[in-house]
Amino acid sequence: MTSQALSEPRKYPVNHIWHADWSISVKARWVAKSRRKAGGWQIHAIEPVGMLNQFRQSLADHGRNKSIWLGLDMPIGFAGYWYDGANIQNFKSLLKNIFSRDMEDFPYVCETPDQITYHRPFYPKSSGTKGSVKRDHLVKALGLSSFDELHRRCERATDDRAAACPSFWTLGANQVGKGMLHGLEHLIIPGARDGFNIWPFDGDLAACCQHPGVTLMETYPGEVYGWLGISELTKSNQQSRANAVASLINYAARNSVEISPAVIADIQSGFGPEQGKDDAFDALVGVLGLIQIADGKRPEHLPDDRVIREREGWIIGMDGSTLKTPPKAHAQ
Repeated sequence: MTSQALSEPRKYPVNHIWHADWSISVKARWVAKSRRKAGGWQIHAIEPVGMLNQFRQSLADHGRNKSIWLGLDMPIGFAGYWYDGANIQNFKSLLKNIFSRDMEDFPYVCETPDQITYHRPFYPKSSGTKGSVKRDHLVKALGLSSFDELHRRCERATDDRAAACPSFWTLGANQVGKGMLHGLEHLIIPGARDGFNIWPFDGDLAACCQHPGVTLMETYPGEVYGWLGISELTKSNQQSRANAVASLINYAARNSVEISPAVIADIQSGFGPEQGKDDAFDALVGVLGLIQIADGKRPEHLPDDRVIREREGWIIGMDGSTLKTPPKAHAQ
């Protein structure tokens, strides 16, 4: 595995960059697609992901002779302590054994606290009656001392945002666990089986770009807003999105990114009022952020830490120095 100086951006020989906002909802799965052109990039489509088998096949076809990145707005990896409790070595081992006899209950979200184990850690399936579902159920079942310990390092609060929702807690508007399970089943696991690189578990970006192929990586559009100069945004509001889109179109023009006329026509209004259009907006934000990394304008910021590179994963481009002092970690 190659290593990278955290403050030293570099350019990468990638030909296509896509970004998908992932969800269990078909209407919320949107992908923005860009391709390298002479002197820059072209964003040529922002569209629904569509049929999942066809989507994976399209990725594989693009990666047959060229390099393609797919950024995914979903967690890829689990908190370091969990692997020890589940008796799993690392994330790549998990992908190979996730549907083994020992792990057959893993994808099923727990309905009651007594079902929670390290081999079935997602909870709860529903909110239940008022007061019947508590975060403490998950904390105690996994032998932790606080809810904060459920977070991977990259999910903890930074100077610019609150802590993300940990994957195992599947209740609330910002929960991501069910979408993560869907992404694992339909993209990450079959993709790994087909030879896709999973960053950073298959190496840093330099290692993943040594040969043609597909590289999947975790993103967080909320991190990317600041890279692109978006400071005022109510993502659920169409007019607010429209104002941000105008700023993004100007950003793209200044940074050698062409947005095709058909895409411009679709996005100028702020992606319309329909359900899922805020996810289409985040797909655009994500692809612009990844282009910034590919062009050497921002480092991948991958920490030189074995637990992160083999177990937890990382949000690409996230500067770890912005993390607030983390809570005491669970013993590794």
